[in-house]
Amino acid sequence: MHFFTKVPLAPPDPILGLTVAFQQDVRAHKVNLGVGLYKTEELKTPVLESVKAAEAALLRVEMSKEYLPIEGEKQYLEQMGALIFGREVWGRERERVASFQTVGGTGALKIGGTFLKEEAEHPIWLSTPTWPNHRGVFSHCGLKVEFYPYYDSVHHRVDFDSMMACLQTLHAGTIVLLHASCHNPTGCDLSLEQWRVLSELFRTNHLIPFFDFAYQGFGVGLEEDAEPIRLFAKEGLEMLVAVSNAKNFSLYAERVGSLFIAAESTQSAQRIVSRVKQMIRTNYSNPPMHGAHVASHILSTPPLRKQWEGELMQMRERINAMRALLVQRLGAAAFGHLGDGRGMFGFLGLNKSQVERLTAEYGIYMPSDGRINVCGLNRQNIDPVAEAILNV
Repeated sequence: MHFFTKVPLAPPDPILGLTVAFQQDVRAHKVNLGVGLYKTEELKTPVLESVKAAEAALLRVEMSKEYLPIEGEKQYLEQMGALIFGREVWGRERERVASFQTVGGTGALKIGGTFLKEEAEHPIWLSTPTWPNHRGVFSHCGLKVEFYPYYDSVHHRVDFDSMMACLQTLHAGTIVLLHASCHNPTGCDLSLEQWRVLSELFRTNHLIPFFDFAYQGFGVGLEEDAEPIRLFAKEGLEMLVAVSNAKNFSLYAERVGSLFIAAESTQSAQRIVSRVKQMIRTNYSNPPMHGAHVASHILSTPPLRKQWEGELMQMRERINAMRALLVQRLGAAAFGHLGDGRGMFGFLGLNKSQVERLTAEYGIYMPSDGRINVCGLNRQNIDPVAEAILNV
């Protein structure tokens, strides 16, 4: 008897599958605009100099590879709490916030979703569109997944009126996933005034915000990108925040992330810690150490932190430069929205058949919805890429 012969073949991941196809393409001029990685002008994903310095320092003093606590590295969580909520808010509100180091940002979403399934039992609403893995993660947590309007594909901007009209109909206790900055995949963020209006709606209607915060520092800046979360925290709202340090520390493979759950009181936060620790224990038991130590050492060492902030600014400036250059090459009349976006992603406005032509005829890879990562561009390939886009 063979037990596994009936196991079906799963479809490839729509994003990671692009990388496989790209790697198999033998054309020298091929371009990958799909995968969500920061790339330098040389189209390499770097190890930051601040990270190398932190690793060298840790190597000299590290004496053990013992397990971390279930909730993770305490100094890392303290540093991340201050980075995300701001030192003033964190100092005032930290006792009502349950904090956990997770296996990357995806792990934070999964643990948060598992907690909500067991303790809240309400549907979770995602933006249209959103990162494709959001639906898979929360569905596998057992949550019912719904969608609210977000992006106006005709005018290439946030459809805030439709978004508000939908969210106003939701019942108390409903969970709403929000992209704090650098919305993936559109690159279109709410204005601070719109965030203020939204926070009032959440407070009045007792909705639960779940922030996905994967790109702090890639939008406007470290402080500015965190403003929506800090605004909601200052209002005293209960909420969840899933954080990834893959992008802003370029620590992709180290799987560094965190989950913060803000409750209404210290007592509630303590109970949340006890429950989530049980969930982590039966999932991955405790998180990896190295990446968290690196991030924590950088954030707590002033010269290294200054160096890291400079490197992060350089990454952000390159992203913005590629956006501006692409708009210049394509023409502002039809593609000006790309220059207004934040972070690595944006929509070209192409249909599936046009995307397929770009791949087949020009070796340019992107998801079928025309979402691109501008970090796949540099000054050597941007002209042929722009010409190919205009041709299709």
